[in-house]
Amino acid sequence: MHLEDLIGQSRAVTVLGNAIRRGRVAHAYLFWGMEGVGKGTAARLFAQALNCEEEVSANAGSACGVCRSCLLISQGNHPDVRLITTTRTREGKERSEISIDQIRQDPKKPYETPRPLNQDAFLKPARGRHKVYIVDPADRMSPPAANALLRVLEDPPLHVVLVLVTSHASALLPTVVSRCQQVAFSLAGTAAIQERLEAEGMVPEAAAALAQLSNGRPGWAIKTAARPEVVATRTVLLELCADLGRQPISASLRMAEEIRQLAAEMVQGGEAPEEDEAADEEEAGPSRTRARGVSDRALRAELPWCLEVMASWFRDCMASEQGSPVINADCAEAIRSAAKTLSCERAESSIGAILAAKQAIERNANIDLALECLAVELTGGRDERRMVGVA
Repeated sequence: MHLEDLIGQSRAVTVLGNAIRRGRVAHAYLFWGMEGVGKGTAARLFAQALNCEEEVSANAGSACGVCRSCLLISQGNHPDVRLITTTRTREGKERSEISIDQIRQDPKKPYETPRPLNQDAFLKPARGRHKVYIVDPADRMSPPAANALLRVLEDPPLHVVLVLVTSHASALLPTVVSRCQQVAFSLAGTAAIQERLEAEGMVPEAAAALAQLSNGRPGWAIKTAARPEVVATRTVLLELCADLGRQPISASLRMAEEIRQLAAEMVQGGEAPEEDEAADEEEAGPSRTRARGVSDRALRAELPWCLEVMASWFRDCMASEQGSPVINADCAEAIRSAAKTLSCERAESSIGAILAAKQAIERNANIDLALECLAVELTGGRDERRMVGVA
């Protein structure tokens, strides 16, 4: 893959390519934009272009992708290209921030391998032309770590290029931002994302639906398409929405548990619990997801997408009634059938309830409570006078 292959990022690619061709590479860049638009991939491809062993690549402003240096970078093994990110504790849990120890050597602590960024940056490159440090996500740097990074930002060695990657530029210290050349990454077009998904073997109907659900995030769409459990979860969620009109209010708690379980299975790669294990957990009282060791943090990463899928169903019902294109084109027949019995007012209120639950979960509200309130709203808040065929 080359820089120019990034979907919908022609402006960013032009900026980076021109810098390489003209030999005017800045000492520090800030790649910012929505999550999943390709910032991290662009940082890696930029590092390849800076250290590519093919002379023609410098003139083209892109990497060849096949030389020894490019292959080492793509594998994460190049001695002069390092990713600075959150580490894991001895227990295997991800730390919440990039610590100062990753940026600056504490004189009271013994030296470790690899060296902290500030000390390593002043050593000459071992193999390439540039030492490239990719800090991703840069907004997860602790305040002491960000302040320590200023040493290299203010007085960088000539061979060093820093690339800070973030989806929350406003969370960075202004002193850090002001010392970087900013490169904005925008949302991509739906058609371009669909074309890429189809090129990678996805059927057109599913590719169109996933491209719409991606909201312009090609990286998210490509990663999602590569996870069979996510595609299967989408199908189950849409079936759940289609069945809502026949569900009594008493089914709301079961519905909340099903949404939660689907998100948990996405975290765990699509593995369903054993029947006897699930039964034991139900008798024990706590939810299956907690009993199976899925953390709230992991669930919060998957649940917003699950809720977006559900919201897309109600949006499609409204669009179908008005003769507009639908997102979930592979479920068009079921959507048309549901639209005949669902009022626009009820669809709008359902979408509002789903988005409110999504926002609450993203703001660290209790997951169980948010999903149960949503389920009660979707199953019990129906305007039965406007629903045909509902007892």
